[in-house]
Amino acid sequence: MVTDGHVHIGKSTRLQINADGEMLVRIADELGIGKICCTDLTALFYDMHEGNRLLFEQMKLFPDRILGWASLHSTRFGREALDELERCRNDYGMRGLKIYSTPDMSIAEPAMIPILEKCVELDFPILGHTTPQECEYLLGYVPECKLIMAHAGGQPFAKGDWNRAIMSAQRFENLYLDTASSTIDCGFLEACVAAIGPERIIFGTDTPLLDPWAQLAKIRETNLPQQDLELILGGNILRLMGVAA
Repeated sequence: MVTDGHVHIGKSTRLQINADGEMLVRIADELGIGKICCTDLTALFYDMHEGNRLLFEQMKLFPDRILGWASLHSTRFGREALDELERCRNDYGMRGLKIYSTPDMSIAEPAMIPILEKCVELDFPILGHTTPQECEYLLGYVPECKLIMAHAGGQPFAKGDWNRAIMSAQRFENLYLDTASSTIDCGFLEACVAAIGPERIIFGTDTPLLDPWAQLAKIRETNLPQQDLELILGGNILRLMGVAA
C-alpha cells in the first residue's frame, strides 16, 4: 500500500497552511495513496497538548487513512514531554514522533536524549526535521533509536546536502532517509538505494507545503525494481510504525 510518511495537518499563519483531514485524504485519493502519516502544526510549533488532541480528532474521522505522528514543540519539557508521548501512544494510538530542529533551537542537545530513550521504549520511530550532523549526534547517544531524517538533507537548514545525509546513513544502521524535498535532483533515489539499500528509504511528500504530484513522480519515474519501489512507497514506513499493509 502506498503510504505517505510526511504530511502536515492543521493551521499555521507562518506557513500559510490550513489543511484538515478531508482535504488531505482527497489529495491522497487523487494520487492513489492509501494512508497518510500526519503531523499537526499546532503541536509541532505551538502547543503539543492541544495539537496532538486536534490530530486525534482527525484520526477518528479517518481511522483507515490517517496515521498520527505525535509532536513536541520543544525538547525542554522534561517529564511533561515524556508523559505526552505516552498519552499519544496509549490514548490516541499514534505511531511515532515528529520533531523540528532549527538553526536557533536545535534538537541535538542533552534534553533530547530522554525523549529518544522514551521513543525506543514505546517503539516509536522519529521523523526529525534535522541535519545529518544532528542525526549523528543523537544516534551517537541512542543508536537503537529509529530516526528518519526528513528531506534527507534536501532542505535549506541542511544546505541541501543529500550526499552528506547518505554518508550519515552509512554510519548508523537505524538512520532512515525521507524523500520529501523542494529540490528534485537526478540520481538522488538511485544513489540512496546503491549506498544503503531500499529498506531505509521513506517516501514522503511534505503535503501541503510541497507539490505531492512531483514528490510521487520523482519516486515512480526511476529505473528501480518494483520490489524496491514497494518498500520505499509504503512498506518501510508501515513496518516501522507497526501497521499491517
